[in-house]
Amino acid sequence: MRSCDFQRGFSGINRRDFLFGAAAAAFAITRQARAQDAATRAKLDRISLLTNDFEGKLPEIWDRNKQPAPLELGMMDLPEAVADRLHLHHLEVCNINLLSMEPSYIGEFKKRMHKAKSRVVDLIVELDPPATRYRGHISVCSPDPEIRAHAIEETKKWIDIAAVLGSPSIMPNQGVHYLAEDLAPSIEGLKALVDYGKPKGVAVILEPRGEHLDQLVELIKGSGAYANPQTGNVEGLRLLYPLARTVQHINASPRSNLPTAIQLSKELGFKGWFSIETDGGPDSWAEIQKVIDALLQYL
Repeated sequence: MRSCDFQRGFSGINRRDFLFGAAAAAFAITRQARAQDAATRAKLDRISLLTNDFEGKLPEIWDRNKQPAPLELGMMDLPEAVADRLHLHHLEVCNINLLSMEPSYIGEFKKRMHKAKSRVVDLIVELDPPATRYRGHISVCSPDPEIRAHAIEETKKWIDIAAVLGSPSIMPNQGVHYLAEDLAPSIEGLKALVDYGKPKGVAVILEPRGEHLDQLVELIKGSGAYANPQTGNVEGLRLLYPLARTVQHINASPRSNLPTAIQLSKELGFKGWFSIETDGGPDSWAEIQKVIDALLQYL
């Protein structure tokens, strides 16, 4: 055999081996990339965010007799914007961001969620007027029987809306500043909501709002509600995770104790969504992304 034939044959074998090796390496890299993508998607599927993370950018309505002025974002466009920019497909909707309770409006929002391949995982219910916003004066836990009865009837309307949207829970404001020493009336009010929501597939959840955790646990266990374990306290997390079902509010601040919270959530079997609650700021998107990055690290 001539030396050139030998070299040509040798080169051909090497080339063939190289091509097979390169193809195998490329396949392995692709498979690894797909596995990493799948793992990231699985983590993102455990994350939701509150619609009022966009405070100042997304209209809020506290008085249903007055429509707020348009802002930078619109509620109907939010699901697709969140899916496109953050790759999140779960929203915890605040009722103050739903500008109408009319079936046509709720139906259109449901269509927008479906278009974005997204889901509502909780509906936060605030009933107060602007003067007492977020304080829970109008609450199913009010010691005033007239206020309590009014709050029950209004919250039932939001349970109906939650059922239409496919939300597995609502979270009313229990108004801790107005809780009576005797929790029996509060438990009775919450139980009315639990009983109303159960056949509709809508649970009731409560978050710590400043009361002693033993009070919160008494409200939850007495009424059949569940917890939103929004606390960075290890003792509190151990107490509330077994009572949690749908969402836990979380952020990246030191008080959230994120690494410990995630570790305990796994240990105690929490299967719900970690719902991002930020303080807003000039760049809401960037603040939310920081929390997503932290959650991806620890989940």
